[in-house]
Amino acid sequence: MDFQAAPNAEQSAAGTAPDGPALVVAAAGTGKTRTLIYRLAYLVTEKKVQPREVLLLTFTNKAAKEMLTRAEVLVHQRFNSGYSGTFHSFANRLLRSHADSIGFGRDFTILDADDAKKLMRVCMDEQDVEKKHFPKPDVLLSLFGIVSGRMGDLSAAVDERFELSEVDPDLVLKVHARYQARKKESNSMDFDDLLIHAHKLLSEDEKIRTFYQEEFKYVLVDEYQDTNAIQAGLVHLLVKRHGNLMVVGDDFQSIYSWRGADFRNFLDFEKFYPGAKTFKLQINYRSTPEILDVANEVISGNPEQFQKELQAVRENGAKPSLAKVRDGSVQARYVIEKARELNRKGIPLSEICVLYRAHFHAMELQMELAREHMPYVVTSGVRFFEQAHIKDVCIVLRLLVNPSDELAFTRLIEMLPRVGKKGSHKIFRKLGGRINLQCPEAHEKLLAALPVVAREGWEAIKPVFLAYREENLQNDPGEIIFRFKKAFYAEYMIENFDNHKFRTEDLDGLIDFTVKFDSTESFLSEIALLSNLDTENSKAPSEEENKNSLRLSTIHQAKGLEWKAVFVLFLNEDMFPSKKATEDSGDAEERRLFYVAVTRAEDELFLCSPLVRRQRDGGMIFLDPSRFLAEIPDNFLQQDGGYF
Repeated sequence: MDFQAAPNAEQSAAGTAPDGPALVVAAAGTGKTRTLIYRLAYLVTEKKVQPREVLLLTFTNKAAKEMLTRAEVLVHQRFNSGYSGTFHSFANRLLRSHADSIGFGRDFTILDADDAKKLMRVCMDEQDVEKKHFPKPDVLLSLFGIVSGRMGDLSAAVDERFELSEVDPDLVLKVHARYQARKKESNSMDFDDLLIHAHKLLSEDEKIRTFYQEEFKYVLVDEYQDTNAIQAGLVHLLVKRHGNLMVVGDDFQSIYSWRGADFRNFLDFEKFYPGAKTFKLQINYRSTPEILDVANEVISGNPEQFQKELQAVRENGAKPSLAKVRDGSVQARYVIEKARELNRKGIPLSEICVLYRAHFHAMELQMELAREHMPYVVTSGVRFFEQAHIKDVCIVLRLLVNPSDELAFTRLIEMLPRVGKKGSHKIFRKLGGRINLQCPEAHEKLLAALPVVAREGWEAIKPVFLAYREENLQNDPGEIIFRFKKAFYAEYMIENFDNHKFRTEDLDGLIDFTVKFDSTESFLSEIALLSNLDTENSKAPSEEENKNSLRLSTIHQAKGLEWKAVFVLFLNEDMFPSKKATEDSGDAEERRLFYVAVTRAEDELFLCSPLVRRQRDGGMIFLDPSRFLAEIPDNFLQQDGGYF
C-alpha cells in the first residue's frame, strides 16, 4: 500500500518513522488519529511486524478500538491481541497472568467504585473514625488515586489536602493502611491498584519484564501529555530493552494537572529517551485561518512548550468576534441572539457550543435560556442549579421561607453525622411536620431530637437561621449562603467532595449572583425556572430534543470535541484565567485551556468579556479584560458592539 498518498507529508513522516523513540507533537485538528493508524499499518506492511507484537495504549477503549479497527481495514489482518487498549485494561491483562508473583491470586476481584467505597467505609469503622470530621470514602479514594498516579508522598499529600480542616491526617493514613491490608486479605484490587501492581510486577520481576519487552516490539501511546508518573513509568519499563516507542500528543492541550497528569512526560521526552526523533503535525483541517491566528497568537506566550504554529488548509472565513458587554446578563442575551442568528443561517443548535472556565460562569446564561424556552444540554454534567452543592446551600433559604418544607429539612440534617434518611424524616414528624428555625425555641426542640454526635454541627448552623429575622436579612439571600458556608459548609465540602475547590468557586459566584434579587423569595422563584429542587435528576432529553439543543460545557470537558460555532464566556482577569489557578501555579495551564477553547471552533468564534459584575455587598466592580484578549492583535478580531 502507498502510505505516502493518503496522509499528508507531516503525517507520513511520523507514520513511517524509523525504529527507536519518536515524539509526535500533534497540534489541534491535525489528524493525530490518522497518523497513528498509518503507523500501525506501516509496521505490519512495511516492517513485517506481526500485529500482536504492537501494543497501543490509549485513555479510552473507544479510541483504541477505533484505531485498531481502521488499521485492520488497511492491512486486512486482526490487530488486537487483547493487550491493546487503556492503560488499565493492559494492566489487568498483565496481572491476570502474573498476579501470583506479587502476592495476589490470578483470580483477583476488581472492585468497582461502589465496592471500593463500601470497603473504605468498613475500614473507617474498624478505626473508630468519628464521622463528624472525617472525609467520605470517595474523597479518600480520589486522593489516594491521584497520589499513587503521581507516585508521590501520601503523608505529605494528606497533610496538604486537609491542612485547613479539622480532619486528623494520622487517622487518614491509618485508614489507608487498613484499606490496603483488607484488599490483600480479600484478593481484591481497586482501579488504581491495577497500575500500581502492574508497575510493581514489571519493576521487580526481571524475567516477566524481559518477556513483555520481547513480546511487544513496538509500543504506541496516544495523548501522552495526559499521562501521569506511573503510566509513563509503565511505558518505560516495556520499551527499555528495544526503545521502539512512539508517543503522540500535544503539550498545548495539557490541561489536567489537577488530576495528576504531568505534561513534563511529554515536554521532557527527549531527555528521557536520548536520540528521540521529533515530528510535528501543524496542518489543521478543522478551523478557518482567522480562528487559528487567534490560537497561535495566544499560545505563543507560554515559554515552556514545543513551539509550533497551526497552518490552515481551509479557505478564509469570518474574523472571530469580540463582544465587550455590560455584565453577565447582557452576555447571556448576546449569546442567545447570536445563536438564533446562526441557527437561521443553517447551523443546527447542536453544532453551537458555549464554553466556560467554571460552572458558575454559566449561571446567567442558564437562567436566560430557561426564560426564553431555548433548549440546551449541559454536556459537562448537570445544570448549575441541579448540582449537589448548590442545592445544599439553597435548602437553608427554602427552610427560612417555608418551615413546612420537609425535603429541605431532611436534606439539611442528613449532612450531620449519624443522621440517615429514615432518621431525618422521623425527626421532622416528631417536630410536628413544621419547624420555624427563625425562633430560638425551635432549635432547642431540634437539638433534643438529634443524635448527640450531630448536635455540635447544628450549633454551628443555628446562628445563620436566627440572624435572618434578628438582623433583617430577608432581602439578602447571599449573606445567608455566605454565613452558612463559613459556619458549616466549607468544612463539609472538604470532607465530602474531592473537587471542593471548584465547588467553592461556584458558591462564591452564586453569592455574588444573588444581588440581582431583592428578596430570598424572588431568588428561589427564579432558580425554580431551571431546576425543580425536589427532584434529583431531570429527564434525559430525547434524541430529537438533543439534536435541537444548544450545547454548554466546561472547557475541560470539551477537549477532543468540535463545533461549527463556539462562544467563550467571561474572558476577564480572575475569571479566565482563574485567580485561584494563577495564584497556585501561574497562567501557563490557563493559557493552554484558552487554546483548547479556541480550537474547538470550526467556522465561527465569539469571545465575550463583560465590563462589570455586582458583588455580595451590593457594590459594582469593574472587570479587566483577560490578559489573553490583550495579546490578540486588534486586526485579528471584529468588535461586536451594541450589547449593553
